[in-house]
Formats: sequence, structure tokens, C-alpha cells
Amino acid sequence: MVPIMWNRHPVLGCVVGLCVALLAGCGSSPAKTASTAGGGSTSSPSSPDTSRLESSASLLRLKEIVLQAADLPAGTKGTARRPDPNAAASQAELAKCAGVRNTDSDKIAEAHSENYALANTTISSSATSYRSQSDLDARLALLRSTKAPSCFNELLRKQLTTLLPAGTSIESVSVKITPGPAGGPANVVATAAGAILVYVSGQKVPVYASLAFITGPLIEARVEVVNIGAPPPASAMTSLVVAVATRAAKG
Repeated sequence: MVPIMWNRHPVLGCVVGLCVALLAGCGSSPAKTASTAGGGSTSSPSSPDTSRLESSASLLRLKEIVLQAADLPAGTKGTARRPDPNAAASQAELAKCAGVRNTDSDKIAEAHSENYALANTTISSSATSYRSQSDLDARLALLRSTKAPSCFNELLRKQLTTLLPAGTSIESVSVKITPGPAGGPANVVATAAGAILVYVSGQKVPVYASLAFITGPLIEARVEVVNIGAPPPASAMTSLVVAVATRAAKG
């Protein structure tokens, strides 16, 4: 079998992008976006002066929390993140399915790292600030919902079916969410593992994702590693999660 590199194959790129976006909670909505030299960022001010200052200050902090090039192995290539125009709708659908409050409008600001690629692995991260602890708690309620895995499975399968081209089929989609740090830093509140099996160009290709959900003072951060062919090794996640968790804890 000839190896398929995801970053050279548009179908696998689509699978990887959706897997990261949905498992990470659908990221940011496309309203009021400011691009950076790294990934992307979103701010959502609600009043002209104070809120703009608040969101700008928060955004600067969040940009420092997400993965930096120095956190990655030598030779890892970074590319700017492309915002998902369907993110807000997907977030609303997930929240409704899980029976929790949609916190998309409660964000102060959101920052994203670049998407880093190394062979068949893609690595990314994001950080979001909220206005109150109750807003953050409502966001985290999605991860604790017993309905969350089936909701993620359903939405991921639906979107893949819609977006993948003819001749590509999905054999299985599986998502598992585990509360707690799983041996990582204490401010890791949950981890998630996803597996998607697709047929591409006549080949059966498994796509695996590992995610860590991290909290700080009114902050939620996420680290995502997606790998083609085999689950990402735990060692690939450890140093990345520690780096982001350490910065997030300081706020």
C-alpha cells in the first residue's frame, strides 16, 4: 500500500479538519476575526470602550497560552489556521443535542495556534476566555454530558457525509470522552479520543485524534493531535499539554 500523506490529500485534509473542529467544541464563530502571524483569533466585544479593552487584553494573554513553534519538535511546519464558517452552527447543534447551554456568545476572546504538520500528524491548539465562572462551567458541561459522545459521533458523521466527495465512504466514527487529567496536569479537565475509518482512493484509512481540555482562570484551552494510520502516541501529547496547561494556569 502506498502511504497517503494527509497534507497532500484533500479528502484526508477535510477529515482531519472536521475531526479537530468538532471534537474541540467547534472552535470560534466567524464573527469579528483578527488574523495574526500565527493562527487566528476572535474577539467578541459587547460595549464600545470597556469591552474592547477587555477583549484586546484577553486576546494578548490567549495568544501566549496556545502552542508556540518552540513547543513543537524541530522540523514541524506551521500554517495559518483557516476559520470554519460552520463553527457557530455546529456548536449550537452540539449544545442542543447534549442538553447544555450554548456558550458561544459568552466568549470574551479566542486565539488559535498555527496548524503544525509533521509527516502524517497535525497538531493545533486554542484558548478561549469567558466573562464569568458560570460561563466556563456551562462550557465544560458539554464535556461532562453523558450524551456528548453520541452527539459528537452523529454530527461528525453527518458533516463528513455532506462534505466528502463521491467515491469516499465512512465505515465508522467513534468518540470517547474521559473526565479528569488522565495522568496529566491537574488543570486538564477531560481528554477525548476519536477514531474515523474512511475509504479513500480504494484504501481503508484510519484517522485518529487525541485532545486535552485545559482550564485556567476564566479560560478554557485545548490541545489537539490528529494522526493518520495509528493513534497518536501518548508521548506526542504529554509535552504539548504540559506546555499549554502551565501557561493557562497562570491566566
